[in-house]
Amino acid sequence: MLFNSVVFIILFLPAALLGWFLLQRLENPIFAKLFLIGMSFWFYGYYNISYLWILIVSLVFNYGVSALLERFSGRKACTGLLAAGILGNLGLLFYFKYFNFFVDNCNFFLHTDFHVEKIALPLGISFFTFQQLSFVIDRYQGEAPHYPPADYCFFVSFFPQLVAGPIVLHSELLPRLQERKDIRRPSADHFYDGFSLFVIGLAKKVLLADALAVPVNAEYENIMALDTPSAWIVIVFYMLELYFDFSGYCDMARGIGRMFGFTLPENFDAPFQAASVREFWRRWHMTLSRFLSRYIYFPLGGSRRGKARQCLNLLVVFLVSGLWHGANWTFILWGLMHGLAAVFETLFPGARFKWNWLNRLLTFLFVTLSFSIFRSDSLNEALLLWKKLFTAGNSGFFIAMCNTLRYPENYALVKFLEMAAPGLLNPFYAVTFCLLAGIGIAAVRGRKAEQWIRDKGNSGWGGFCLAPLFVWSFFSLSQVSVFLYFNF
Repeated sequence: MLFNSVVFIILFLPAALLGWFLLQRLENPIFAKLFLIGMSFWFYGYYNISYLWILIVSLVFNYGVSALLERFSGRKACTGLLAAGILGNLGLLFYFKYFNFFVDNCNFFLHTDFHVEKIALPLGISFFTFQQLSFVIDRYQGEAPHYPPADYCFFVSFFPQLVAGPIVLHSELLPRLQERKDIRRPSADHFYDGFSLFVIGLAKKVLLADALAVPVNAEYENIMALDTPSAWIVIVFYMLELYFDFSGYCDMARGIGRMFGFTLPENFDAPFQAASVREFWRRWHMTLSRFLSRYIYFPLGGSRRGKARQCLNLLVVFLVSGLWHGANWTFILWGLMHGLAAVFETLFPGARFKWNWLNRLLTFLFVTLSFSIFRSDSLNEALLLWKKLFTAGNSGFFIAMCNTLRYPENYALVKFLEMAAPGLLNPFYAVTFCLLAGIGIAAVRGRKAEQWIRDKGNSGWGGFCLAPLFVWSFFSLSQVSVFLYFNF
């Protein structure tokens, strides 16, 4: 089920909220927890019911490891249990996400002829696997208690963050579920703040990301026809599409969590204001960066063992990040590029321009170029696109790209301009330019939605903006599209 679908907004979310708050009135909170767990299973199984069993098996396995760690606390057996928990989670992820990739590369490099059926990738497996892996490690280190089964199941399956994050730590969800008695009562402030955040995320996805997806998808399927200006436009459009798509999802997830009374972690903090690659990763997909730092970078030694070891640790972390995103050499190359850039910044911290705006621009260009490989289906396709970026000349193809942005809202503005300014040479391109300029400014400024809510959300002006924004977004749901990070 998708957040940006009519069935979710009209049926699922109201039913889940109503059932949760009605059952909170009961003395025993277990009924409300079980209800929301059941709704989360419905949410996950709605996409493909067979994937639900994979989630349940993963839940049972990891909770079993947690229970055994509780039973054998302080004994040598705990080390073996930790190894079993890590291998079990990584094994599940390897089979569903990387096994076909592994076999294909064995056949290529070893000249073998193994054949396996294509294994479908279960929705959100990378997210709920990493979330449970972090819990198992924290349990072993004594940083997480052993929770009751319903609480643990709630922690993993809570539907706003189940499919595409943010990656939540147990300390960010379970203590509130257990200890905060006021969570049983609905809060008007929590609901309003959550709904406002949901509307802003929905608008990012439906009005911005999906609009940019039209030319991006069309031109990535027709790279041969691109000239140099259009190739640059495509990769910039994709960078903006990915940002609005994923940050929009996270805003919606956090907004829904807020409506239920929970505060999920932030995942984006104005990433296009970053003046270095390492700063970019402190602002982009922040919960993944936190996971990789906490469970890979620091255990490897971090920066405590000299520059050489720190650089090696950075390369390992970014290669893991690339592999986490997908089983393709494009993701590995993408991770390696970011790893090498982070190593360069570590070895030469003074290699920066005195103008911060120029550092930001160069960081954006590097990130955009690297994500063009991220988007490509193969290294050959990425190489062809990069050739187009620098050697394809100018055939005027980018004008045709503008025509892909002819959607109803744009058309209405064009007609208005034709009536208001009949002498305007081409109102369609004027509207398109203004639209894209606005999108670019919104992405670069990256102002937090929560800040806007605090400033304007509870005022009449805030309500005046949010109401039509929700209506506009809702009536733009005729062509529902999945979120990009569902593929990872």
